[in-house]
Amino acid sequence: MLVLLPQVVLGQSKAETSQYTKLLRKPTVKAAEKFMGKFPQSAYTAKVLRLRDSLLFYTLNPEDAEGVKAFVKDHPESPFLPQAEARIKEHNTSPLTHEEALSIAGNCLDAVGWRKDNVDYILALDDGLALRILEKDGSLFAGRTLVNYTMQDQPFTELTAPMEIVAPTGGRSYLHFTYKNGPAEYVEALYLPEEDILNQALFYGKPLPDGRIEGQSPEAMEGLSLSAEVAWLVNRFRTHPALVPLTKADYLTDASLQWWRERNPKALTAQQAKLAFGRLDAESTLADAYKSAGKERGKSYNVAKVVLRDHLAVIAQSKSSGEYLLIWAEPVVKGKQLRTYYFENDGTTLDLVFYQGKSMFKLKISLASQTMRRF
Repeated sequence: MLVLLPQVVLGQSKAETSQYTKLLRKPTVKAAEKFMGKFPQSAYTAKVLRLRDSLLFYTLNPEDAEGVKAFVKDHPESPFLPQAEARIKEHNTSPLTHEEALSIAGNCLDAVGWRKDNVDYILALDDGLALRILEKDGSLFAGRTLVNYTMQDQPFTELTAPMEIVAPTGGRSYLHFTYKNGPAEYVEALYLPEEDILNQALFYGKPLPDGRIEGQSPEAMEGLSLSAEVAWLVNRFRTHPALVPLTKADYLTDASLQWWRERNPKALTAQQAKLAFGRLDAESTLADAYKSAGKERGKSYNVAKVVLRDHLAVIAQSKSSGEYLLIWAEPVVKGKQLRTYYFENDGTTLDLVFYQGKSMFKLKISLASQTMRRF
């Protein structure tokens, strides 16, 4: 019993201890794996595993990118995984400075060093979003043309920041760059050179006098399922000082004003015209502004003038349904003013009296027939 007691307490046999001692005297990968195969539950297993992985890892050529990746794949539970991942990161982090990359690339919009599996390249972006992948000596390795993301066929204008190599989702390295298409579109992009995959997100809208853009992003719409890369790009919009997100209420207003302009292209110049009245969403800022504005009361509708979003708008609300209608809209013009408006005796014809400079003219809008006449 005195002989057996240490074996029960320590959980190991003389055979285990003997083979473990031999392994320490002459450590090899084969001998370590033989031990673990024979004694999988041994108290020595953790030490033998570390010994085996140290033999595997430290006999690897530090410059062998494929070998290090294979080690991580084959030994995901290895205690040397942090060291291996650090090497992989080093194999994919370019030592080239921005200035060195530009010097090698020559004439271009911007250039940055890029390392893939311990091989150095230069990514050079040219006019038209053409990308050159150069070897370290400047020779062309590959050429690509990246797609310009635009909502209104706007041409690429400029890069807005130096290009950089980032790993937004961990692991793979992407080329990150930002650019503008004219004053009203801003684009964030992530490009994966080895697979020629481009992820982009767009912010577009109205240019403000101070250079900012007030608008929205198609990728930021509610309910969309985004890839990790695009989600990362969209998140950058939220903290960008030059981007002003539209509220839902302002978006609904802008959409209504645009709809009215497109459906009534001759309204501002014609002597008479058939008008298309637009239904307003009750959550829009136009509908909200109507509630606090002074009203002219007609037969079936009440009407109010609202100046909002650089537009003069005349809004009617149905007495029966409560529905809001945009019956007139035009951009605000310096020197032009809607001086007064009122219903005629029939309660359905609305007169709008404008002053422009020293001139005065009147619009008669029939809410019943949705027609306009100019006097």
